[in-house]
Amino acid sequence: MSEAAVRPVATSMTGSGRLPTRTLLAYALIDFPVGGAMGATSLFLGFHYASLGVNLAEIGVIMMFARLLDVLIDPAVGMLSDRTRLAFGRRKTWVVAGAPVFVLACWKLFMPPADVSAVYFAGWLVLFWLGFSMINIPYYAWGAELSPDYHERTRITTWRTISGTLGSFAFLLIPAIRQQVFGTGGQPGEVLATITVIAVITIPALVAFAAIHVPDRGMILDRPHVPFLRGLRVMSRNAAFLRLLAAFTIVGLGPVLQGAMFPFFMQHVVHDTTSGPKILLVYFPTVALGVVIWGALAHRIDKHRAWMVGMTLMACATVSYMLVGEGDIPLMVLILATSGIGSGALNALPSSMKADVVDLDAVESGEDRAGLFFAAWSLAVKFIAAVGQGLAFTSLAWIGFDAKGANGPDEVLGLRIFYSAGPMVLYVIALLLVWGYPITSKRHAQLREQLAERGIREA
Repeated sequence: MSEAAVRPVATSMTGSGRLPTRTLLAYALIDFPVGGAMGATSLFLGFHYASLGVNLAEIGVIMMFARLLDVLIDPAVGMLSDRTRLAFGRRKTWVVAGAPVFVLACWKLFMPPADVSAVYFAGWLVLFWLGFSMINIPYYAWGAELSPDYHERTRITTWRTISGTLGSFAFLLIPAIRQQVFGTGGQPGEVLATITVIAVITIPALVAFAAIHVPDRGMILDRPHVPFLRGLRVMSRNAAFLRLLAAFTIVGLGPVLQGAMFPFFMQHVVHDTTSGPKILLVYFPTVALGVVIWGALAHRIDKHRAWMVGMTLMACATVSYMLVGEGDIPLMVLILATSGIGSGALNALPSSMKADVVDLDAVESGEDRAGLFFAAWSLAVKFIAAVGQGLAFTSLAWIGFDAKGANGPDEVLGLRIFYSAGPMVLYVIALLLVWGYPITSKRHAQLREQLAERGIREA
């Protein structure tokens, strides 16, 4: 076997060790439409199906238990992605294959018939998450392998997160413009229909663009694979990964919980049913700004410390929603802008940190298993989305909240508490978990040296 067949394909880098801007842009743009579609799912999907007559409790249960299949699907996608040996690329092959699955599911899930049933919702939601797995797991592993550098990885995740955030912004801006110009398009169902059209056009185009312009590192074909069960034991001993995964999962529940309740909060607390998409336009640009701020801070104080500062800001901002009352649109905008800046830390920094814990696993297992680790991460993402939304709807059902009718002071107070105090508690718990996180920039430099010595990664 030739030397070229057994060594990783080197990623094209500039003389300074940084990825060329065109390569970075082509990679990051995939998250533009995918992030937009995912944002729509957390904000409007459950509310829309409830407005069509699906029971709130059924929606909550479906969102939570639809994820059980992913316990099997995600590890399978991760391992197959790790072991794919196609010249086209082991990661991009899966991203390209997942795009049509995801697009079809978006179409059917976001534009349901008027007589929709819970079974319809469950079936297309499962396919939606399957397509997401086929894209997301290899896509994130692909990004982790574009550079071995501690700080360059933050740059990669910063670009990717900004792209996804701007996608969410654009996917709300276009319906808002449509409403402003034509007087229609502001209701959740109309927003989802508009987003569907955008996703169907942009996802295939941007996936193809990345597949052409972004290198995909090959694999070392002569290195034996670690048996699956032994590999899981190694993963279970990776304390840094377990701490990071737990903190990411807990902190991620906050925004999803609020996103699922946002339309109800606007309708029953602010008493405004059409301004939601408009004021969210303030949120997403501030998230992009926050990503840049926290990325710069991470260069000075390391990633986990910058993440902790961001979580502190989020805890302070989210509890402020208790002050919002009827007609308080300016206060909503101010809190959204503040929490948007804080959310920048919640999005980009953990994604960069998880590439570092994969390096720790490679030192201990002797194999580059980014796909399997990102499968575990994908399960956490889906757990966050499913449990966050499911918890939101089942909690409202538990206090007797009526999605389509009038609610008394007790039900509205329950909504306010779940919307503000609940996420604040989650941020504090996650902050305590991250305290003392072991992989600093100095520790990661040592890991890179060990990987280079063993021939697993380039220095």
